Amino acid sequence: MGRPLKILVFQDRFQLGGQERQTVLNVRTMDRTRFEPVVATLHDDGEHLADLAADGVRPFVFDVGNKLVRPYTALQVARLVRFVQQEGIRVVHAQDLRTNVLGVIAARLAGVPSIVTRVDLGHQLPGLGRPALALASRLADRVLVNALCIREQAIRGGVEPDRVVVVRNGVDLAELDRAARRLPEAPAPDAGAIVCVANMHHPVKGQTDLLHAMREVVRARPEARLVLVGDGERRPLLERAARQLGVAEHCHFLGHRRDVASILARAEVAASPSHAEGISNAILEAMAARLPVVATAVGGTPEIVRDGEEGFLVPPGAPAVLARRLLELLEDAPLRRRMGERGRRLVEGEFSLEQMRASYDALYEDLTGLEVPRLVYGAARREGAQVR
Repeated sequence: MGRPLKILVFQDRFQLGGQERQTVLNVRTMDRTRFEPVVATLHDDGEHLADLAADGVRPFVFDVGNKLVRPYTALQVARLVRFVQQEGIRVVHAQDLRTNVLGVIAARLAGVPSIVTRVDLGHQLPGLGRPALALASRLADRVLVNALCIREQAIRGGVEPDRVVVVRNGVDLAELDRAARRLPEAPAPDAGAIVCVANMHHPVKGQTDLLHAMREVVRARPEARLVLVGDGERRPLLERAARQLGVAEHCHFLGHRRDVASILARAEVAASPSHAEGISNAILEAMAARLPVVATAVGGTPEIVRDGEEGFLVPPGAPAVLARRLLELLEDAPLRRRMGERGRRLVEGEFSLEQMRASYDALYEDLTGLEVPRLVYGAARREGAQVR
């Protein structure tokens, strides 16, 4: 067998987040006899750098600063082009908005294939972000998405359907199960809470709706508690909202945590009140922990949660409906167990690391011209899930 083919995995930064975690899993699980991951980043910071270091990976840094549109960016792109050529990179696989734009340009100039990654519906993109992403997607050799709704959006934006590939997120079940058996770090609430894992940077995550729902939940069940895992600039606003709604003593704001699996293992219900999502890692990990999920029927969520099966789907921005479904689960332990088991089976069957790896490998083999049988890029799951 010849030397492994080099894949440049290009990430803006490696802070805590679902997309960043998927990048680390891709790098970690590559078959080093066939592919050699070469990691590059725009910022040499983030908690996930330690995860890469544990696997002996140190990213190369191409720091363009906070603004892309400036002369210095052109110098860094030229440096990136030389790097791709000198290192013998066979595919440039960009992971987010800024690296999608820069990666496509550099790959074209270096004469190698490029992959653009899109894992949300672009609801958080600033100003020129949307047209820049649309242009990068049209120029890329492949657009990797993790949800059917994102695939449809890319096609509406002008990408040919045969260049859009669906690669489902992978969940490291063995590692999650090991982590779930550990005691959570302090501070941690007692067992039996509702848990919501989401960043607090953007209103789109819907935590305010969840706090309003908690006001109704605690009226019926005064012992109910809500655990919010995540951090961001909106955290003080959410903490103030909890006080104003009279539910502060029922809410635990834990900030960023690396022991999410152990927190999930001690919860009873998971909530996802987002107004927009792709395929949520937080939902998948809750399902892997055998938790029933009450989630808004937005984006890719109906592709993984069937209303009344793995949990309940509710309309976005409807705290009263959210509260009603949370109470239904809190009051029915057998229902929680049934839904939780269904969620675990779904993750095992459709979001395993093995399936993710096979899909990535098929994509890289396709772009590098390896003579291998074609694989299906990610199973096209459910469509048209309904909200009750």
